Amino acid sequence: METRDLQAFLAVAANGSITKAAEMLGCSQPAVTRTIQDLEAELGFELLHRVGRRVQLSEEGAAFEEEARRLLMSFTELAARAKMIAAGRGRILQIVTTSAIGTGLIPTALAELQGAELPHETHLGQFLPSIVAQEVRSGRAEIGFSSLPLDTPGLDVLRLYSAPDVAAVREDDPLAELDVVPLSGFAGRRVATLLNPLRFQLHVAKALAARGIDTGPVIRTNTAYGALQIVRQTGVAAVIDPLTAYGVPLPGVVIRPLD
Repeated sequence: METRDLQAFLAVAANGSITKAAEMLGCSQPAVTRTIQDLEAELGFELLHRVGRRVQLSEEGAAFEEEARRLLMSFTELAARAKMIAAGRGRILQIVTTSAIGTGLIPTALAELQGAELPHETHLGQFLPSIVAQEVRSGRAEIGFSSLPLDTPGLDVLRLYSAPDVAAVREDDPLAELDVVPLSGFAGRRVATLLNPLRFQLHVAKALAARGIDTGPVIRTNTAYGALQIVRQTGVAAVIDPLTAYGVPLPGVVIRPLD
């Protein structure tokens, strides 16, 4: 398996068409088809399904696409590192983090380190917690920042701090007048929160159930910043992480601690 094989596969995945992928790569359609067939034979599973005149990724193909993209990125970064070393500009610092920490905390931390001696170039990638762990464990990143739990063999995990989740409401919401928002304030209301069934979503659901609170319709999003925007535009109340709430404030949105 070579980098050009991965490039061909990713081109097909991006275009949904072998013909368009061939045009993008500047090669023939049969050559791309043969590359995909050889990849499937080597991997032992089907990468694509044909749907009419187009193709779409199989379930295994979708999982492999993420791995292929990361691997190809590693090769690209390796070439960039080699050029930097040749130019005498040292190494690249690779940091991986979850979205909340990457937007709400890391920029502030980098500002604090402006006077420190850092590498010539720093790369910051945002991923799911499981991917953060994989990137560090594989050596593709030197350090990762993630929410817990993070039980991955072969990693040293240092707990730096903890902070409670918070409520986000629009400034004209009655709950904004309170110093501390009770969970009972969400009873019967539309609520925005995070789409993460095994982490954030599970804890919020347990806390509400423990107090016998039923909310109204729920809007779930995969980023806390998205939840803040929903609060701002629709007036719903949200339960989100404190990093995004305090690190990426939005005008017109008030953050309050929960009881």
